[in-house]
Amino acid sequence: MRNIWIITRRELAAYYKSTIGYVYMIVFLLVSVGLYITPFFTFPRADMRGFFMSLPLILCVFIPAVTMRSWAEERKENTHELLLTFPMTSLELVLGKYLAGCIFYVVTLASTLTIPLMLSVLGNPDMGAITSAYVGSLLLGSFFLSMGIFFSGLCKDQIVAFILSLLACFGVYLLGTNFIATYLDSFLPGLGSLLNDVVGVTGHYDTFARGVVEVGDLLYFLIWTALFLFLNGFYLDGRNRPHHRIIFSSALVLCLAIGLVFNYLSATRSLGRFDLTEGRIYTLSEASKKILSGLKVPVQVKLYITPRDKMPTELKSLEQDILDKLEEMRVASRSKLVYRVIHMEAANVLAAENKGAKGKGESKGEALEKRLLDKGIKPFSVRALRQDQSTTQLIYSSIGIAYKDKPEEIIPRILPMDLYDLEYRVVNRTYKLAREKRPVVAMVAPKTDLNLSPQIIALYKKMGRPLPRGEDPYRTLENLLAYEKYDVRRVGMTRDDPLPDRYDALVLVNPRRLNDRQRWEINRALVAGTPVFMAVQNHRWDYKMAKGRVNLERIDESPGINEVLQASGLSVDDSILMDQNHEAVTISDSSNPFQAFFGGVSLNLPTHIVINPASMNRNFSVTSRLGQVFFLWGSAISLDEEKIAEHKLKVTPLMMTSRRAWKVPAEKKLTEADFEGPPGGGFSQYPVMVYVEGQFADAFRGRVRPDWPKDRESPAERKGGAENPQDREEEPAVPKPGRLILVGGSQMFRRGFLSQGSLDLFLNAVDALALGEDLIYIRAKKPVDRAIDRPSPAVRNFWKFVNMGLVNLLIAVIGVGGGWIRKKRREAYTVQYSHVSPP
Repeated sequence: MRNIWIITRRELAAYYKSTIGYVYMIVFLLVSVGLYITPFFTFPRADMRGFFMSLPLILCVFIPAVTMRSWAEERKENTHELLLTFPMTSLELVLGKYLAGCIFYVVTLASTLTIPLMLSVLGNPDMGAITSAYVGSLLLGSFFLSMGIFFSGLCKDQIVAFILSLLACFGVYLLGTNFIATYLDSFLPGLGSLLNDVVGVTGHYDTFARGVVEVGDLLYFLIWTALFLFLNGFYLDGRNRPHHRIIFSSALVLCLAIGLVFNYLSATRSLGRFDLTEGRIYTLSEASKKILSGLKVPVQVKLYITPRDKMPTELKSLEQDILDKLEEMRVASRSKLVYRVIHMEAANVLAAENKGAKGKGESKGEALEKRLLDKGIKPFSVRALRQDQSTTQLIYSSIGIAYKDKPEEIIPRILPMDLYDLEYRVVNRTYKLAREKRPVVAMVAPKTDLNLSPQIIALYKKMGRPLPRGEDPYRTLENLLAYEKYDVRRVGMTRDDPLPDRYDALVLVNPRRLNDRQRWEINRALVAGTPVFMAVQNHRWDYKMAKGRVNLERIDESPGINEVLQASGLSVDDSILMDQNHEAVTISDSSNPFQAFFGGVSLNLPTHIVINPASMNRNFSVTSRLGQVFFLWGSAISLDEEKIAEHKLKVTPLMMTSRRAWKVPAEKKLTEADFEGPPGGGFSQYPVMVYVEGQFADAFRGRVRPDWPKDRESPAERKGGAENPQDREEEPAVPKPGRLILVGGSQMFRRGFLSQGSLDLFLNAVDALALGEDLIYIRAKKPVDRAIDRPSPAVRNFWKFVNMGLVNLLIAVIGVGGGWIRKKRREAYTVQYSHVSPP
């Protein structure tokens, strides 16, 4: 070990006693960090996937530049033979040079740690995934270093060594990409896929970049690094021996064969892994294990998929990836979940249809595919590359789930980007199939996007004209709940369209102009302990643009719900909420005939609020792993602490504005100054979504139950008879602790403004109220959009300087300072011995 360390110090001195080492480090940081920081502040996200995705290409150039001098310079300066005469083995020399290169690379890579520091200060990064990616970067760099030193030992010229190492690094990287594999497969089927599995390094590195330490990938890097170091030492040992070229060539072929065979054997199986991601998103969740282990009757899962050899290159591993996840579920269910694979080909369906049209008989496989086609299992088209042309190919990739005698549930389309949701989609359907009854959700939401005042409605009726109809803005939410196997009862909460007799949760989205009877129904549900989700929009804005001017018109939604909420110390603030963390909305100018060609006008107002994950409650299931939510024209939630304490309610804020928000009174006429911020910088942070549990106060206590409006007929009146007071009698609600999720906005759930974050928020809230939290934790097992609040200009400039300037400045100062110190030492040495006469 002492000999190795001597060589290591010698090589490190060669790096750091010349300017070349410092130049390498500065150039590496300028390129790698610069490519990440430049777009970061435009779309700030607290993750480093962009950095680690571009790093391999940078290393393909950087590492060969570092290693090209390792042996080639020794041979050029005639120190090669002298070095080999040292009392050291060739392997010790190789390991010494390799260790020096690794230390230099580690120091250089450590200089980028200012990025995770910045992300930790500004947002909430997944440090487990970042750690795993750094481990993968170290392994990739060490592998490239071993190849670079190996090629340097074969060459006498540094440039030749650099070019060979560069080609080798780019070769193993590009052969691991789907693009090159697909291109090669289009000329010789199977060649690209084979090289991707046994040679390519990209897939092994990408596993680390996702946050997973796979044992097989770890062994890949270690084995190939050891093989190249062994070959380097073997070449040095036998360079002057007879038949050296034949012996070395044989050893080279044998080592390559060992590595390729290992890659081939480990390509389709997992040797174990460690999931370092936050929430362990690539590992079966505890909630899934709980649901699956509780199955009383076996669940049959069938994977209908195109055979691997008929799949496009980029999808050849899809079957194995799905089976790996299903096997985890089978183990967790104690074999109550049973799966099998049914290979299908779209060509059989087409052949069966052609034979059926001609009156000919079908083969067994064709009949099977046609029968499954009737069940909803259909092939779908994907893009495939065929000899420089992009074509479409029909494939099967569907899952059927059968439980008892219930109809088989079909997951119609599974692609690699859907693997994140596979656990949720299978367990969710299994869980709901195993339930005796489907949960009932009473959904109250306006079915038209028009908000007409009572005066306008009366005017239309007086004229005998039907009310104008608009699009149903919340039909998507209804369809989403139905897709999630809820029994959705969309009601208007009127006399003719009342709430159902029994329901598991009440969903109230954008209530408008509620009358006393409707408020009484909502109050009754809260007091009786019925779980309630309530999204209330106080106002929205109509933007009209003509001749380059934008006119803002406020439209009051007039929900009328605060009378119920205020009894328990809650209310939706009527003030106009603004936040400096917002984004632009594009509107069109109807008076400009050329507007369509320019894409409209971008209107960037602080009422277009964005709620980022950093402003959400990470300790509550509903918002624990949500993405960004567009809180358009929303309002703050006001909390009366005295009333809340009086009724012993527990209030948990789930979403907040940023710390740079402010409110403007609703009755104030807005000016440009109101949109710029409060005077004197009086910013604050406000809750916009809360979870409340406990016994809610009865807002109608001591009051007679409100009757329906006089313009609405009772059942007796519709029959032509007098109204019977008993038609309106109901049993009083028995007080029971309940739960309420209150959101100060509904525009995010409206058709046209839906995003993945708002859809997840809605589903999480309904699941938490109607079923519990298990499904939420399963749905949350996917990469999170870690958007962060937009930093101020001063903060942006500070972190740009830290990442791009400060680190490089320190490296330059260390390099210049070290050079100056060495120069002074040489001068002192010269002066000290200048008076000594030669013998």
